[in-house]
Amino acid sequence: MNDNEATSLAGTRLSLLVRKALQIREAAAHFEHDWPPLMRRPPMPAFAWTELERQLLSLAPEALAPMVRDLVSAVRKEAGPKPPEMVLREILIVAATVLDETFHAKWREAWAEDTTMS
Repeated sequence: MNDNEATSLAGTRLSLLVRKALQIREAAAHFEHDWPPLMRRPPMPAFAWTELERQLLSLAPEALAPMVRDLVSAVRKEAGPKPPEMVLREILIVAATVLDETFHAKWREAWAEDTTMS
Protein backbone atom coordinates (compact mmCIF):
# COMPACT_ATOMS: atom_id res chain seq x y z
CA MET A 1 0.00 0.00 0.00
CA ASN A 2 1.45 3.37 -0.93
CA ASP A 3 0.98 6.72 0.83
CA ASN A 4 -1.84 7.79 -1.49
CA GLU A 5 -3.79 4.60 -0.82
CA ALA A 6 -3.28 4.95 2.94
CA THR A 7 -4.43 8.58 2.82
CA SER A 8 -7.45 7.60 0.74
CA LEU A 9 -8.34 4.80 3.16
CA ALA A 10 -8.00 7.13 6.17
CA GLY A 11 -10.14 9.73 4.39
CA THR A 12 -12.82 7.14 3.63
CA ARG A 13 -12.88 5.97 7.26
CA LEU A 14 -13.11 9.54 8.51
CA SER A 15 -15.92 10.24 6.06
CA LEU A 16 -17.84 7.19 7.32
CA LEU A 17 -17.35 8.25 10.96
CA VAL A 18 -18.56 11.77 10.23
CA ARG A 19 -21.58 10.43 8.32
CA LYS A 20 -22.46 8.11 11.23
CA ALA A 21 -22.11 10.96 13.76
CA LEU A 22 -24.39 13.15 11.65
CA GLN A 23 -26.95 10.34 11.38
CA ILE A 24 -26.94 9.92 15.16
CA ARG A 25 -27.29 13.68 15.69
CA GLU A 26 -30.19 13.84 13.24
CA ALA A 27 -31.92 10.85 14.83
CA ALA A 28 -31.52 12.43 18.29
CA ALA A 29 -32.98 15.73 17.03
CA HIS A 30 -35.98 13.93 15.51
CA PHE A 31 -36.48 12.01 18.73
CA GLU A 32 -36.40 15.18 20.84
CA HIS A 33 -38.89 16.78 18.44
CA ASP A 34 -41.29 13.85 18.85
CA TRP A 35 -40.52 13.37 22.54
CA PRO A 36 -39.54 16.72 24.10
CA PRO A 37 -37.66 16.41 27.40
CA LEU A 38 -39.95 16.31 30.44
CA MET A 39 -39.71 19.08 33.00
CA ARG A 40 -39.91 16.64 35.93
CA ARG A 41 -37.65 13.64 35.71
CA PRO A 42 -37.66 11.69 38.95
CA PRO A 43 -34.44 9.66 39.12
CA MET A 44 -34.41 5.97 38.47
CA PRO A 45 -31.97 3.41 39.80
CA ALA A 46 -28.61 3.40 38.08
CA PHE A 47 -27.35 0.23 36.47
CA ALA A 48 -24.29 -0.73 34.47
CA TRP A 49 -24.18 -1.84 30.86
CA THR A 50 -22.81 -5.18 32.04
CA GLU A 51 -25.83 -5.63 34.30
CA LEU A 52 -28.18 -4.79 31.43
CA GLU A 53 -26.43 -7.30 29.20
CA ARG A 54 -26.52 -9.97 31.91
CA GLN A 55 -30.25 -9.53 32.42
CA LEU A 56 -31.04 -9.55 28.69
CA LEU A 57 -28.92 -12.68 28.28
CA SER A 58 -30.89 -14.36 31.05
CA LEU A 59 -34.12 -13.61 29.16
CA ALA A 60 -32.88 -14.72 25.76
CA PRO A 61 -32.52 -18.22 24.36
CA GLU A 62 -28.87 -19.28 24.50
CA ALA A 63 -28.59 -19.25 20.70
CA LEU A 64 -29.36 -15.50 20.69
CA ALA A 65 -26.57 -14.63 23.15
CA PRO A 66 -24.14 -13.32 20.49
CA MET A 67 -26.86 -11.11 19.01
CA VAL A 68 -27.79 -9.75 22.47
CA ARG A 69 -24.15 -8.88 23.17
CA ASP A 70 -23.83 -7.14 19.80
CA LEU A 71 -27.05 -5.15 20.31
CA VAL A 72 -26.12 -4.01 23.81
CA SER A 73 -22.67 -3.03 22.55
CA ALA A 74 -24.18 -1.02 19.69
CA VAL A 75 -26.62 0.80 21.99
CA ARG A 76 -23.82 1.54 24.47
CA LYS A 77 -21.42 2.86 21.83
CA GLU A 78 -24.00 5.28 20.42
CA ALA A 79 -25.61 6.33 23.72
CA GLY A 80 -23.41 9.36 24.48
CA PRO A 81 -24.90 11.94 22.11
CA LYS A 82 -28.47 10.67 22.45
CA PRO A 83 -31.12 11.83 24.89
CA PRO A 84 -31.48 9.36 27.80
CA GLU A 85 -35.08 8.59 26.86
CA MET A 86 -33.97 7.62 23.34
CA VAL A 87 -31.42 5.20 24.80
CA LEU A 88 -34.13 3.80 27.08
CA ARG A 89 -36.36 3.24 24.05
CA GLU A 90 -33.57 1.38 22.25
CA ILE A 91 -33.02 -0.82 25.31
CA LEU A 92 -36.75 -1.58 25.43
CA ILE A 93 -36.69 -2.53 21.74
CA VAL A 94 -33.83 -4.96 22.40
CA ALA A 95 -35.75 -6.43 25.35
CA ALA A 96 -38.92 -6.80 23.27
CA THR A 97 -36.95 -8.54 20.53
CA VAL A 98 -35.36 -10.90 23.06
CA LEU A 99 -38.80 -11.80 24.44
CA ASP A 100 -40.59 -12.11 21.07
CA GLU A 101 -41.24 -15.80 20.43
CA THR A 102 -42.06 -15.17 16.75
CA PHE A 103 -38.65 -13.50 16.34
CA HIS A 104 -37.01 -16.57 17.89
CA ALA A 105 -38.71 -18.82 15.34
CA LYS A 106 -37.80 -16.58 12.39
CA TRP A 107 -34.22 -16.25 13.63
CA ARG A 108 -33.88 -20.05 13.96
CA GLU A 109 -35.24 -20.51 10.41
CA ALA A 110 -32.87 -17.89 8.97
CA TRP A 111 -29.92 -19.34 10.90
CA ALA A 112 -30.75 -22.88 9.69
CA GLU A 113 -30.87 -21.63 6.07
CA ASP A 114 -27.53 -19.86 6.45
CA THR A 115 -25.82 -22.95 7.84
CA THR A 116 -27.17 -25.23 5.10
CA MET A 117 -26.03 -22.82 2.37
CA SER A 118 -22.48 -22.55 3.74
